Amino acid sequence: MYPLLLSLHLLVCVCLVAVILVQSGKGGGLAGGAFGNATQTVFGGRGGTDFVTRATIVLGILFFVTSLSLALLTTKGPAGQRSVVTEAAKRTSATAPTTPGAPPAGAPASGLPASGAPATPAPAGTTNK
Repeated sequence: MYPLLLSLHLLVCVCLVAVILVQSGKGGGLAGGAFGNATQTVFGGRGGTDFVTRATIVLGILFFVTSLSLALLTTKGPAGQRSVVTEAAKRTSATAPTTPGAPPAGAPASGLPASGAPATPAPAGTTNK
């Protein structure tokens, strides 16, 4: 579905650019009215729309629809895809101890340090610097 919609979107984009470039100017628009062109008004009446104008409108609507559809498909993603943070939270909650007073999941079960060597107290009279 996504590749088909993406190819349709690219086709609409190319056609929209071509149709806009083919259009002729309508007589200056706002610039004509702002600089004293009295024969053409800014919001004056226009004749009926021709084929190129209608094609621009239709292609513009198609552009917006395909853009929104692609954005929605991209943000949803596949149903099986999950966040790394969510997966890590599920793993820690699954390995969490159920008995009160038990050490945390990452801590060693005995009084041994994580390396497995027995803990030895420092000799009396020595200080750590």
